[in-house]
Amino acid sequence: MRKTHALTEAAIELALFAVLFLLALYAPVIGIVAALFLALPFMVFTMRHGWIPAMLLLAAALVISGLIGSLLSLPMALMFGTVGMAVGAMLSKQKNRYLVLLVGALVFLANIVLDYIISIQFLHVDMIQDTLALVRESFDTAMNLMKGMGQAPPLEMQRQFEQGLKLIGYMVPTLFVIASFALAYATIIVSLPVMKRLKLPVGSWPPFRELMWPKTVLWLYVFVLLLSLFPFKEGSFAYIAVLNLSYVLQLAMIVQGFSFLYYAAYKKGVGKGVVAAGTVVCLFLPFLLYLVAIFGIIDLGFDLRRRIL
Repeated sequence: MRKTHALTEAAIELALFAVLFLLALYAPVIGIVAALFLALPFMVFTMRHGWIPAMLLLAAALVISGLIGSLLSLPMALMFGTVGMAVGAMLSKQKNRYLVLLVGALVFLANIVLDYIISIQFLHVDMIQDTLALVRESFDTAMNLMKGMGQAPPLEMQRQFEQGLKLIGYMVPTLFVIASFALAYATIIVSLPVMKRLKLPVGSWPPFRELMWPKTVLWLYVFVLLLSLFPFKEGSFAYIAVLNLSYVLQLAMIVQGFSFLYYAAYKKGVGKGVVAAGTVVCLFLPFLLYLVAIFGIIDLGFDLRRRIL
């Protein structure tokens, strides 16, 4: 009886996935929203029946996605399917939602990196470099138009543009990490209300002010800062690795800093509107973000929040 129920539910979840996948591929606007729900059938099924039956559901979903789209659509189905299974497994164990978010982001990141490698090695398509080449070509066209109109393009502007493009090329891993967390957060946020309606035990988000990274993150940040003092050759693997690690860890310190400031505001009774406005101001003023990161470093290293009365 239980197996029959599982098979029936698997058929329902598979049909739901097929409809969402069809919309994601062929509906211009609705498809973006539908794509965020692709992981939902796997979350629900994994929470109710475990990850082993969910793997069979994933295998069937890959076949369906290949029939609806093509072989090129399989990575998309695999990405959201594995994320749904991972998030569903973590939620079924009543794990902290921030940990669930981290696991979902890591699975997204693994899929993005795998897809990027396959695209380069087997399809000979590098979307990042092709996009940068297109931007550079557009910039060169604009510069030629200025020359044709008798205006000399500023050399400093050209130099900064080239440096910016080069930096973006080096920062691809960091961009992948940011995209992974954004996708994981959006996927979880849109799925949770549906799972609550299905009376699944999904828990709740702990207050952001209680977020604390392990102290290992701080020591890793200090270690990377020390490594950045070495004159690595620009463009080398070590140079790119240290550059990306420093940016990712600095983002982690900024998150820690905001968590501390939210905690301090809560303790001092500062209104939520003031806190939200301050956050927006900090996001648009880079020098304030450096101060926020410093607060995060001090809080993580010296437990600054315990000194707030």
